[in-house]
Amino acid sequence: MTSADAVVVGGGVVGAAIAHQLALAGLGRIVLCDQGRIGAQGATSRSGGLLRLHHTSRHDTELTARSLPVFEQWDELVGGACGYRRTGFLLLVGERHAETLRTNSAAITRAAGYRSVEVLDAAEAVRLYPGLSPDGVAAAAYEPHGGYADPAAAAHALLAAARRRGVLLFEGATAERVVERGGTVTGLETSVGRIDSPLVVLAGGAWGTGPAAHLGVTVPVTARRIGLAQLELRGAGRRGAQRSVPTCIDDTTGTYFRPEGTNRLLFGVPSDPDVRLGQDVTPLTAEEVARAARTLGRRVPGAGAAPVVGTRAGLDGYTPDKRPVIGPAGPDGLYLATGFSGGGFKIAPAVAELAAVEIAEGGAVAGKAAQELLEPYRPGRFLAGRPIVPEASYDHM
Repeated sequence: MTSADAVVVGGGVVGAAIAHQLALAGLGRIVLCDQGRIGAQGATSRSGGLLRLHHTSRHDTELTARSLPVFEQWDELVGGACGYRRTGFLLLVGERHAETLRTNSAAITRAAGYRSVEVLDAAEAVRLYPGLSPDGVAAAAYEPHGGYADPAAAAHALLAAARRRGVLLFEGATAERVVERGGTVTGLETSVGRIDSPLVVLAGGAWGTGPAAHLGVTVPVTARRIGLAQLELRGAGRRGAQRSVPTCIDDTTGTYFRPEGTNRLLFGVPSDPDVRLGQDVTPLTAEEVARAARTLGRRVPGAGAAPVVGTRAGLDGYTPDKRPVIGPAGPDGLYLATGFSGGGFKIAPAVAELAAVEIAEGGAVAGKAAQELLEPYRPGRFLAGRPIVPEASYDHM
């Protein structure tokens, strides 16, 4: 069909970011292929787009801290718009996890290096965001710099930037088999033909390592259905929602939410996780959305009765420790960036930058920093019995 110096499989935000960074590294002819319409399907367009430092593992915090400046300076560093909004971020916990939150917030501040995480009581959190109810909240981690961005807009901006640097986009091309000879990658068989290439990056989310399974390359990535919904906050007024409600994870109720424009609220909808790849994802049901809205109403009064104005359902790939798989695997020239477990958007810029360094420079001295930051996410950690273990524990993070 054609030849390339690198093929990236997966047209979501992670794949687009990696293709863009490989182009910046001057890797040559790069092809980005996806089984559907690039940038318009998959987990990226169903992501809530939350931007936060607060995680239960310092490794995730380090990647997020490296990514956040990219979202803040998107037009300068990438071009176009990513929909970044600085609303502030709150993690709300009950009494059982209050001390853990205080300890973890201090650790996050140290890991981030240039950002601070403040710990508030319930009354202080509500003074900042009067749209919240304090019921059941013992403490809140407050990140003034937190917020959200638009994942689909970010992916399209990355794709546009990649195309300006010569990346070729192949839509409707399903990756079927990674081709190798003598332990070295030689190309990729797709549903519309073969692409000869010494490098293949699998960044296909829920599809994991499927195209390399025949080579014995398997990591435990499970496809799960994910969902979001939007509701309209009546009477919110001009900039009302953005001023009264933060970007938030509520560990006491197991939900997350954020403003969407001036009078809408976007929130997560837990759903049946069973998904069979290759079949259409079932849309969210009225019962699923209503149940999630009632839960949200415990934290945002009135949300349970607010009209729903949109839903999204899709799928993402989850690993056993809910952390991504990043790094070389199998034959020389195969690289994995998959299984982001619902958290890929906020770390995509850092992952792409570091992965591109590894791919372009291999074991060179210049790549040591990248290798150290990505080491916890290596594909072999599950076989070796070394999953990422959180340093802090909450109910729903």
